[in-house]
Amino acid sequence: MQGARMWGVAACVAAVTALVVPATAAAALPTPSQARIVPFKSIGPIEFGTSKAKAFSKWGAAQCAVGTGGRTTCIWLSDSSADYPEQGAVLEFVDGKVCGMLIRAGTNSTSGELTITRLKKWRTDEGVGLGSRLKAAKQVLGGKLVVRKQHVTTAFSGGFTSASQNKVETLTIYKDGCNVT
Repeated sequence: MQGARMWGVAACVAAVTALVVPATAAAALPTPSQARIVPFKSIGPIEFGTSKAKAFSKWGAAQCAVGTGGRTTCIWLSDSSADYPEQGAVLEFVDGKVCGMLIRAGTNSTSGELTITRLKKWRTDEGVGLGSRLKAAKQVLGGKLVVRKQHVTTAFSGGFTSASQNKVETLTIYKDGCNVT
């Protein structure tokens, strides 16, 4: 059930991206060259409770829209025309504070390989990040790809092509009721 829900989350992110991006110019990928990922807590300098202004000062400006449940969804995307979905990052805000975060590799529409540029060095203490083997990601979460504890979910999901299905395409961390969409 959890895996199916994560595919649904990934599909929702792709749908939001498709709806928001054509209407406005996409914001560039976040700018930090390295970022420590702490499951259940943070991606780089962004953690739960980070204000929208502070998030923008750390990751750069983003395109934002009111999304699911009245939350503000802000997206940062690569500018690669060869990828769908594009490499990107998403933050969800409630009352101006981060309640959910996601990073995603792009998928090359020709080869099916993952595209990871600025987000390549974003890793857990165990060295797991976008493009890592799902087997390694499971080790970070005690043998599972999706774990919920203390009202926070951390999920690693694989790609959808034969070239990427065993690699981490998406990492999502969110509080209950704030699924990143």
